[in-house]
Amino acid sequence: MKKIFTGKNAAILPVLFLIALIGGGPFVTAMKDSFIHEISGIRSFAGMDNFKYILSDAAFSYSLNITILWATLNVILSLVLGFLLALCLIQNNKRSTLIYRTLLIPWGIPIYIAVPLWRAFLHGNGGESLITKLTGFHINLMIDPIAGFLGSLGVSLWLSIPLAAFVFAGHMRKISRQVVEAAQIDGAGKGELALYIYIPQIRESILAMGVLNFIKAFKEFTLVFMMTAGGPPLISGITDRHIVGATTTLGVFLFEVFLQVNDWGISAAYSLIMAGLVLFILAIWVFTKNNAPLVFFLIMTFIAQIPGGNVLLCIIGAAYLAAIAFPVILPWLTAVHTVYIVLSVYKLGFLQGFHPGILIGLLSLLIYKTQTARQRTLNRIPLYKWKGIHFRIFISPKGTDLAAKSFSWLYIVVTGIILYMLFWMSLSNISSCYIDNFIPKLITGNNFIYIFRDDKILRYFLNTLFISAITALLLPLIIFPGAVWLNNIGKKRSLFFLGVIQALGVTGGMHSLIPLYKIFLTLGMINTYIPLVLIYLYHALPFSLFILTAYMENFPSSFKDLARIEGMPPLIYTFRILLPLSLPPLFTTIMIAFTGSWNGFQAPLLFLNDEKIYTISLKLYSYIGNLGSGTPSWNYFAAASVVNTIIIGSLFIKFKKPGSTTAISEGSY
Repeated sequence: MKKIFTGKNAAILPVLFLIALIGGGPFVTAMKDSFIHEISGIRSFAGMDNFKYILSDAAFSYSLNITILWATLNVILSLVLGFLLALCLIQNNKRSTLIYRTLLIPWGIPIYIAVPLWRAFLHGNGGESLITKLTGFHINLMIDPIAGFLGSLGVSLWLSIPLAAFVFAGHMRKISRQVVEAAQIDGAGKGELALYIYIPQIRESILAMGVLNFIKAFKEFTLVFMMTAGGPPLISGITDRHIVGATTTLGVFLFEVFLQVNDWGISAAYSLIMAGLVLFILAIWVFTKNNAPLVFFLIMTFIAQIPGGNVLLCIIGAAYLAAIAFPVILPWLTAVHTVYIVLSVYKLGFLQGFHPGILIGLLSLLIYKTQTARQRTLNRIPLYKWKGIHFRIFISPKGTDLAAKSFSWLYIVVTGIILYMLFWMSLSNISSCYIDNFIPKLITGNNFIYIFRDDKILRYFLNTLFISAITALLLPLIIFPGAVWLNNIGKKRSLFFLGVIQALGVTGGMHSLIPLYKIFLTLGMINTYIPLVLIYLYHALPFSLFILTAYMENFPSSFKDLARIEGMPPLIYTFRILLPLSLPPLFTTIMIAFTGSWNGFQAPLLFLNDEKIYTISLKLYSYIGNLGSGTPSWNYFAAASVVNTIIIGSLFIKFKKPGSTTAISEGSY
């Protein structure tokens, strides 16, 4: 019996190994090392010293506030703008087809190409850029904090809006046509349908996308690192230990700490705290999704007020606990809390005065309101008729339709300009991103000759191909036995297992890569491709297991019954029947793993130091560097990017269904 049990469960062992090493390993390592000092290989017990060091570091709380602001604006704008584009996508006309194809472009262009192109478009050469030529505005991302933050935010929206638009459009198409047609017969236009039919019907999708986008933006590193490298320094962000910039998110801050601080224990403590913050956000999502009682949110609100050691906020947090017994005080309590935060920001500035705990308080109030009859009454009043709203035209039926059309054309035009810049710079004989003519005055094809003949760009493509191919070939060997095992343990346990894997995948980021660096350093694997392959396999695991398991669930049970009647052993049935039938989704997972590995940037940046083994993402980054780099080679970067885009784009065209590209759109390490 013991042997049978072991054999049946051996199929899931590779999956568990990846989860333990890449998913759980960083957390365990960070927890263990956060209580030690390690300087130049010498270890000593630190107790709580590392955490005291962090709590006394104002730069950490400053970067946390910037991250909260960044993530909040990302969520609000991506949901609103994604919904507007979804309204256009479901029209089934020529414009919707054009929008659909345009939205695929941000997915087809890797982030390590898209972000520098946007940097060239907005910043150009010291603020002189194409946008200056078109509008007259000078945008200097290096010295203007507001421009640095908003410019990076705009690029983030350009990259994240397509996923929201496709998800919303897909769910809106599933709404009963009878409901939509009945509303149209009653005289409802596009705006009325949006406000009264679509939004109520897809609110679950809006909530899910909102939380996932918040977590993704909360962990953001690659975009802000390549766009502004932390942003222009803020006067109020100068501390004794660090200088916080306009886009110094927690991911960027943690990377700077990793590079600058000699004590490994401090980096581990920072990683552990950031992982805890991500898990805290994930827990709030789980409570919200499962319609948890108000008491859970009030407890989370209390916990959220404790960090920072502010006595008054701790008292307010205790008052939230009192609201468990007396929920009627919650609106007044939240109002007092909000006024206090507003006054603190007014007096001390955003970095010092803002406290993220207010967001949890506002969420608790929203949960409370949705559970009362008063809120249900308010929901019957059209939003654009509420008194006190001065922008009714933008949320009225006509305003909604106008906003959707206007933004869709803006998105198309801007995307076209970004592509145009890529090809313009690739054909320019000078290393400049300032476009002063429709066609380069010194047009040449020598840039392509140089990168292949002199710079040996083919080597870096082959390095990337090797990593991507190994990852793509190994993934089916791991997920196919795992999916078979999941289908044999029952649907309830299978869904729980997949949920855990998905949660672990969502929580990854720079805070998990840095502890992973320590693990692979101990194993002597830095400057090899082994960490990259394992990380990319883990990154592709949740989505791949999900689609393959769901696909197998649709197989008729008669297949297995007939095989059993014929005396076919389970192993033979698995490889002769299930494997051939599962080839379509397996091919999909191979494409996911290959594309995700090819588009990786964070992991190569951290694990590869020898230029000879660079991936194409690191080689392209070496051409233009960060915002402060002195002599970026824009023409060589663009030429190599064109080649890269053609390679990955040709694969992407065959794999362009929105429902299948979710994993790719999330990017990778």
